[in-house]
This record gives sequence, structure tokens and C-alpha cells, in this order.
Amino acid sequence: MIEDNAGLVPVIKINKEKCINCHRCIAVCPVKMCNDGSGETLSLRSELCIGCGECIRICERGARVGIDDFDAFIKDVKKTKIIAIVAPAVAASFGKDYLKLNGFLKKLGVKAVFDVSFGAELTIKSYLAYKKAKNPRVIIAQPCPSLVSFIEIYHPELIAHLAPADSPMGHIMKVIRKFYPQYAECKIAAISPCYAKRREFNCIGLGDYNVTFNSIQQYLDIEGERLEIYNAENYDNPPAERAVMFSTPGGLMQTLARYDSSALYNTRKIEGIPDAYNYLAKFKYFINNKNPTCSLIDCLSCKLGCNGGAGSTAKKQYMEDIEMNIEKRAGEAKAYYKRSFFSKAKLERTLNKYWVEGLFTRSYKDRSSVFREIIKRPSKEDLNTVYNRLHKIKEEDFSNCGACGYNSCEQMAVAIFNGLNKPENCWHYIMMQNKVLENKYKNDLKLAIDKIYDRTLQDINGSISGINSLLSRTIEAISNINDSSTTIEAMVRGIQSLNENIKHNAETVARLNTSSLEGKSQLTKLSELVSKVAEQSNALINISKIIKSVYDETKILGMNASIEAAHAGEVGKGFAVVANEIRHLADAAGAQSQDIEHNLMNIKVLIDSSAEFTVHAQNQFDMIITLVNAVKVEEQIIASAVEAESSNGKQVIDALNMINKLIDSLKNETTVLLNSSQSVLANMGSLKNI
Repeated sequence: MIEDNAGLVPVIKINKEKCINCHRCIAVCPVKMCNDGSGETLSLRSELCIGCGECIRICERGARVGIDDFDAFIKDVKKTKIIAIVAPAVAASFGKDYLKLNGFLKKLGVKAVFDVSFGAELTIKSYLAYKKAKNPRVIIAQPCPSLVSFIEIYHPELIAHLAPADSPMGHIMKVIRKFYPQYAECKIAAISPCYAKRREFNCIGLGDYNVTFNSIQQYLDIEGERLEIYNAENYDNPPAERAVMFSTPGGLMQTLARYDSSALYNTRKIEGIPDAYNYLAKFKYFINNKNPTCSLIDCLSCKLGCNGGAGSTAKKQYMEDIEMNIEKRAGEAKAYYKRSFFSKAKLERTLNKYWVEGLFTRSYKDRSSVFREIIKRPSKEDLNTVYNRLHKIKEEDFSNCGACGYNSCEQMAVAIFNGLNKPENCWHYIMMQNKVLENKYKNDLKLAIDKIYDRTLQDINGSISGINSLLSRTIEAISNINDSSTTIEAMVRGIQSLNENIKHNAETVARLNTSSLEGKSQLTKLSELVSKVAEQSNALINISKIIKSVYDETKILGMNASIEAAHAGEVGKGFAVVANEIRHLADAAGAQSQDIEHNLMNIKVLIDSSAEFTVHAQNQFDMIITLVNAVKVEEQIIASAVEAESSNGKQVIDALNMINKLIDSLKNETTVLLNSSQSVLANMGSLKNI
């Protein structure tokens, strides 16, 4: 910060995280050049800022924030002796509970609370004394610190017309220091709706904390408290009368009218941005050339006066509600003095007790050198250079649209010249730059189109050739697929025929298996019969042996009988005949027995051979059955494989049919693509002429 402006401490800061460089703050700022819009977000030159706080009100994103001493006040109030002075606008912010603010402050630890309205009464006496002593042509009221800073920095030629007296807050602080020695060691906290008051305190050397109504309300909200729960406490100084209206536009004028009714028509009442600042900016030209029609300029920076200050809680309320609260308080103040017979005299005696000549004098400082040092006035050539950058050549280019936030194209050019802004924030520049870029893009586009045209033409010609080749190959593929489909269909039919033959063979094998099993069964039975015959033949052979044994014994018996018959002589002749016959019979039986034994042996040989053959035949049948079963299993495997191949063959046919459809569709699409490519090729000529 530049040394000459040491008293102009920052009272507004920017939250860069919320700032989008929209320039609404510049648009409402009365002085413009304190804002630097050359970056991505705005920054603020505090030594050029007048602290009016209009940017805080207009910024809906909350990027502009007022700076007061509330945190330091809350930290110190418990351990430091502090008294408070409260601005008349308190009734606008807290309504009927305005006296309960005193109870809240004393609950915090404040030792005493003084009403600045009483200081406003003393301010009127200071104005009257100055007018009587100097008889100036016109007096510019100075309660508003933002207007004082505006004059000091930007219009120092008006300093001579500023009332050389303290503001109401300055008056009450000096009264406390002179007439209340019990509070000599106490620091003073000013409770007000104005962030810029901090600068006034620095300049006059009084006031330790500037605490805004808004910070108090935020504190109550955070703590979950309401002002109405506190006791109403009267001020610790004498009550004011109509000066309680000082915070309302025209309040100074009405208070002065108590002494001089002509003040009602020879006072210029003006307030609000930009009206108050435009009026003062042009006032020097008026006063130098004409006699003013007013002797007092009652001016306030905020549109609702101090009631709508940047640190007020009432700035969003309806005007009628705000002024109704002030009027109600004014009625109560007037009623207080009317209860005495000599009310005006009583008030004057009270005021005279606290007003001391020379005590409330204030001087001002010309700070314009700081502005001239920071803001260089560009020459005509410099401006033309900036205008050329902004593409402002013709008269109609200077639209003074205000989109940049400045009042004129020249003001924007001055800001750019001083590095406080950039062409990109000028609407005309953006529009013209877009045209330049548009023309450049058109040329670049034309070159690009020509280049693309040549490449595309070559590519499309190549594509058409490739498409024709693709179309030809597609037709050929369709033919090959149709042939393949026919061949595969024949193969599938052959597989199906083979499958049927295999099924027939399987049935035959099954019957063979059944017959083999039946033959084996019959052979088994035959083998069993042969075994039984063999057993019987063995029995017959044994019987033959028995017959032979009987034959041998019968023959011996016959021989013995013949011998005995011979011994018997005649008697034995008959018996000899019988014995002889028995012997002949035995010989015949022996002969037959030998034939039977021989035949039986032959039969046994045949039967044994039959049994061996039957066993061999059984083994062969077992082998046949095993082979038949193996053939059956193999045929089942073959049948499954053939069935699978038949199914696969059908799937192949289905796939080929699908491929055939796809290739047919590809053929159609290729034909369309060919037609489209030819159409694109035809349109390329018109594209090149764009």
C-alpha cells in the first residue's frame, strides 16, 4: 500500500475461490480503477477503494466480503475495558429491540454504551458554528466516510467545501474522552452499519474497533441466540431528539431545520450509487460557473442512507419497513423532550454542556497524488493503440455498452492501458475477434477442404475400385457358397443314408447276437445231452462187461453140467442136453456181447468226439457272441459319430445359408456404398467451391 494512503486500510476483500470475474462489481463501483480485472479473478487496490461496499451488495456469489473488527472485539471484550458507541441506524437493523442490543453488549462485558445520535446533535451545532464563522457558499456534509474518501482521492478540489467537523461518531468519541474520565482507560468499539468507518477512525485517531450490525447478527445466529432475550438498556449519555434520524436520507436536513427552517428548501438531499458520486463529480464545474441554489449538500453513499449500509442487516428489507422503525424511534425521542415545558431550551442546555468550540474540528487530506501515481492518463496516441487492440476503428465501434463494467469505452481503454483490465473483457473485442477468427477459420477451412478434397477424391476413386472388386468377389463367393452348400447337402444325404444302413446293420447284428445266444443255448443243451449219453454209454459198457461175465460163468456152468451129466449116465442125458443148450446159448450170448461191446465202444468214441466238438462249438459261439457285441459297440460309436456328422452337416448348411444371406446383404450394401461413393464423388466438386 502506498504510504500517502496509509489511513485507507483494506475494508473489503475478495474471496478468489468464489470470484468468476463477471465485472458486476466494476459496474456498480463508483470509482472503477480500484478494481483489477486483468486476471482470471478480480483483485482490489485498497488505496484506491473508497469502501462504499456496493460491490458486497451486488455480488450474489459472496466473493466480496467486508472487513471489520468483530473477531478482535469478541476476543478482547472479556479481558479489556471496552465501551461502545452505537450508530442511529441500529433501529433499522434491530427494530423494536434496538435497546436490547445494549443489554447484549453489556452481557458480553462492555462497560457502557453511548448513542451516536447525541453526537449527531452536536454535529449540527458544529455546522452552524462553521457557517456563522466562515459563511461558506456551500457545505458538503461529511458523515459518510466513503464520500470523504471519494473526494480526497478523486476530487480533492472539493475538500474546501467539506464541513471541517467530525462526523457524529467523531463527536461522541471526543465527548467521551473529555467528559467521561471514568472511561479514560477504555477502548472504544463503534457499532455501525459501515465498513468504511474504520478509515475515519484511523484518520482522526479515535476508535479502536469497528463492529458491524451484520457481524453481531451472524454471531447471534451461530450461537443460536436472539436479541429479544436480553434486557433493554438505555444509553449512558443524554438522549438525542430528532438527530436519531441522521441515518436516514434527509435526517441531517431535518435536524438542522430545528434551528433554521430554511434548511428544508436550501439543502440538497442526495444519496445512493451512482447518483451521489455523479453529483459530486460534476459539482466543481457547477460551482465554478454558477451560484449554487443550496447552501448544504446532505449526501450519503448508500441508497437507503446508513440504514442500508453494507454492514447493515436491514439492506434487504423493504424501504417502508426500514424508515418506519426510524420514524418510530424519532417520535419517541421527540416525545421525551416535549414532556418538559421548555423542551427546546432543555435540549440546548444539554447540548451546550457537551459542545466545546474547536473540539470537533477535522481536517482532510489530498490523496489524489496516489491516484495519479497509480493510474496514468494515456495520451491520444496511447488510447488509439488500445482502441486498435480492441478493434475499435469506426465511430459506431464505440457503443459505450457497459458490458465491461465501465461507463464508457474510453474508461475501459484507460483501465487496459494501466494494466487493470484486458481486451478479452470487452464485448466488441470478443465480437470482432470472433469475426477475425471466423475469417481465419474460413481460410483455414477452405485450405483444409481443398486438401481433404484432393485426398478424398483419390481415396474415393480407390474405394470405388475396391468396392467393385469386392462386389465381384462377393458374387463369386455367393456362387462358391451355393456350390459348397449343394455338395455339403449331398454329403449330408450320404451320411444320412449311411446312418440308415448302419442302423439296419445294427439291427441285423442284434438279431445275429440273439440267434448266437439261442444257438449257444441249444448247443449247451446238446452238450448236456451228449454228456448224459456218454454217461449212459459208460453204463452200457459196464452192463456189457456184466453180460460177458455172466456168459463166462454160464459157459463154465454148462461145461460143469455136461460133466456132471456124463457122470450121471443115462439119467444125466436129458440134463446134458440142457447143459449143452445152455452152453450154446452162452456162446451165442458171448458172441452178441462182444458185438455189443464193440458197438458200444464205437458209440462211446463217437459220443466223446461229439462232446469235444460240442465244447469247441461252444467256444466258437462264445467268440462269435464276443465279436458280435464288439461289432455292436463299434456300430453304436459309428452311429453316434454319423449322427453327429449329420447334425454338424445340417449346422454347416444352416451356417452356409446364413453366410449366403449375409453375403447377399453385403452385396446389396456394397451396391449402395458404390452408389453413395459415386454420389459423394459427384458432390465433392460443389464442396470445393464453398
